[in-house]
Formats: sequence, C-alpha cells, structure tokens
Amino acid sequence: MPVRLALHSSFGPSPIDGTYPVSLYTPPIYNRLFVDIPTSAKAIGVSTEYERSPQGIEQVFASNCVGHQVLATNLLPLMKRTITQGKASNGRIAVASSSMHAFCRELNLDLLTSPTRLKPAYIDGVWRYARAKLGNILFARELSLRLMQEEDPASSKIYVNAFFPGNIVTDQWSVWDEYVGEALGSLLRRLFSIIGQSLEDGAANAIYLAASPKVISDSTHGQYFIPIAKSYKTTAIASDMKLARGLWDWIEAKAADAVGPEE
Repeated sequence: MPVRLALHSSFGPSPIDGTYPVSLYTPPIYNRLFVDIPTSAKAIGVSTEYERSPQGIEQVFASNCVGHQVLATNLLPLMKRTITQGKASNGRIAVASSSMHAFCRELNLDLLTSPTRLKPAYIDGVWRYARAKLGNILFARELSLRLMQEEDPASSKIYVNAFFPGNIVTDQWSVWDEYVGEALGSLLRRLFSIIGQSLEDGAANAIYLAASPKVISDSTHGQYFIPIAKSYKTTAIASDMKLARGLWDWIEAKAADAVGPEE
C-alpha cells in the first residue's frame, strides 16, 4: 500500500533553502517509499516584513511557490514508480493557492530577487502573497502539462490541480491589524468566521482532489478549485502558459544553483 503524504513545505526542507529533508531523500528510505498523493499546502501568510531567502529570492515567494515546485518534482520519480509497480492506479498532486492570486496581475521574474519591496508598504505584503499564490497556479498548470506530454505511461496517470481552501480565519489573520487597525481587523475576523469557510470545508476541497474518483472520470488536469470541489476560472495571467513555462525554468535554474553541480 502506498504512503500517502501531506507535504507541508515551507521551503525550509528543500535544496533551495540550503537544507535537505534527510529522512525523505536519504537513498535507503527513498528507495522503499511509495507515494501517490502529495499535497503542497503549508505557506507563509501575508507579511509586512520584506525579506529574502539565502538565495536572494523574496521570502514569501521562495517558501510558498519555489519550495513546492522543488519538493514536488523531487517526488515525481517516487510517484511514477508507485504507479508503475502497481502500488497505486494513479497519483494526485494538490497545490494550495488562494483567491488572492487575483490581486497580482503582473509577474516579472527578474524582480523576484529585488533587494527592496516593489510596492508601497501598505499594500506590499498583500501583493507579494498574491504573487506567490499566482505562482502556485502557474506551477500546477505547467507541471500538469509536462506530465501529459511525457511518454512514460505513468505520467498521464498523475493528476495535478490547484485549490483554494477558502477564507478560513486562523492566527495568520492577525496581520490585518497592521493594515487596517485592530478594530477593523477584529471585525474582519468575526465577519469571516461567519461567512467564510470552516477548517473542514478547506480540508474537503483538498481531499476531493486527492481522493475523489471523479477527478479521474472527468480527466481533471491543471484546474483550479474553490470550496467545495468546484472548478473555477482564474485570472488571465494565471492561465498564461508561456509565463508558466518561464517560471518553471526560472525555478529549476535557481534550484540547480542552490544544489550545485552533480558529482
């Protein structure tokens, strides 16, 4: 029976951040694992601080987008082997994004390593978070396309999709106090605790993509879902496959630089 992992990658356990998830990539363990459903869900929330990763990438994007691509692509050989050896009939990759991707209508790859913030301080944190969530949709769609174009029969049996868990009030929502003040921030939290989604709703959306047979019967590849299990249209830029390919190549190059040449 395959191991079903919920991958909470904040880009700490990844080559791009200078460290490795030893328990996963150590060859003896790597050779014994079978994986069919990774879910990239962990993320840094909206942050008023502007920081960069050790590789010079804006930290929210490095954690929320770059880390997920590095981790998912490292797991692909395991997923294909799981399918090829008959341990699973298919594989799923569910990538967490957000409706806030709509707040970012531009993605200049050269500016992902900017030493300073690009927007006024009062909107910069929100925009950077939105940019990372846009990147996640582009990553999911590019990975899905690449798998569909591969000759390996196992590749076409891996279903990659993005999802928005919903407006779930968590501790991360306290950051809104810094943008709108404590009174309005508290009001927003109360409002969305009523009209937003529950933790169960958010989990159900991910579980649908990870386990529902309908994903296979509908041949669902490279789509974006909102709660619960509803395919939803994204912004035009989130469907820009030329940009998606460019972002993929950019992340691959950064990851290769971080790891160094193979011996």
